[in-house]
Amino acid sequence: MEMSCMWTRRLLLGANSVLLVKHPTIAFSTFAATRSIQPPPLISLFSSSRRSLSTTTAACSPPLHPHSDIGNGAVNAAAAAAIPLESPKMLLKGMSYTELEKWVQSYGFRPGQAMMLWKRLYGNGIWAHHVDELQGLNKDFVKMLGEHAKFKALSLENILTASDGTRKILFRLDDGLVIETVVIPCDRGRTTVCVSSQVGCAMNCQFCFTGRMGLKRHLSTAEIVEQAVFAQRLLTNEVGPFTNVVFMGMGEPLQNIDSVIKAADIMVHDQGLHFSPRKVTVSTSGLVPQLKRFLHESNCALAVSLNATTDEVRNWIMPINRKYNLGLLLQTLREELGLKNSYKVLFEYVMLEGVNDRLDCSL
Repeated sequence: MEMSCMWTRRLLLGANSVLLVKHPTIAFSTFAATRSIQPPPLISLFSSSRRSLSTTTAACSPPLHPHSDIGNGAVNAAAAAAIPLESPKMLLKGMSYTELEKWVQSYGFRPGQAMMLWKRLYGNGIWAHHVDELQGLNKDFVKMLGEHAKFKALSLENILTASDGTRKILFRLDDGLVIETVVIPCDRGRTTVCVSSQVGCAMNCQFCFTGRMGLKRHLSTAEIVEQAVFAQRLLTNEVGPFTNVVFMGMGEPLQNIDSVIKAADIMVHDQGLHFSPRKVTVSTSGLVPQLKRFLHESNCALAVSLNATTDEVRNWIMPINRKYNLGLLLQTLREELGLKNSYKVLFEYVMLEGVNDRLDCSL
């Protein structure tokens, strides 16, 4: 990989300063077969900015007692009668704490049991994947969880390690699709986990191989949260505590905004994973309506993938610019940031040799 020197710049939007980070020029990256530029651009972004970055599920309360429905017309009555009816298990990591508490109470247990379970799912270095790892809980409660709860939304497929210590984890979903999560150890004891929000992507950005896959489906809240939990369970002993989360893996996070906001809220819960909201960063290619909603509903950080300073260049690099152009994007940020004190937005800029790395491309 060839690199030029990197630089940072601060852009004023109203009363707020916005840090503009320019990546090194990247001619070619062979790190991963599934992404054309990943994760070296992310690593340079973290180090140059001095600041950490990183189907469809509705954001509503889960059913208290979910039941299966096997009647699909393909099974006759006699065959159906021979099939045991089993309630699908509830994915625990798809629930907010409030939802988990209500779900636990619906089975006749005290709210305090929900908090004890929550801490074993997300805290105390346990990151439980099975009822056998729930020491100290009420036996009847553990039995109920074994019958009605599901702990894992993902299964481990593979771990690839780069020469600089970066790990790419491949996770397989229940439907057989595969997603990737990247763990990036940095200097000063900082470790960032980069999570995916979709299988594939519809944005078709020219520097990203994932866009060529097209969009397969959105990830559920549980599938997003589980990436951070499973990665910590696998690698904390090797790389140290995780300090940052970035939604910069496969997919456009704000196209799956319901699941992303809910997952981010779970990650920052002070009795669970307990990430600082400023250290959970959601990146977007510039979906303006969803961007506004995110700034209104979430306290987590926002990064905007800019990658060009003119509509002509950005239209080619990022086709979403044809719908939400630079003028609209920047004006929206000026208006929204004026309502949020001390909130900074990070601009990401992947330099493509001969395309967007000329002097006249600088702001």
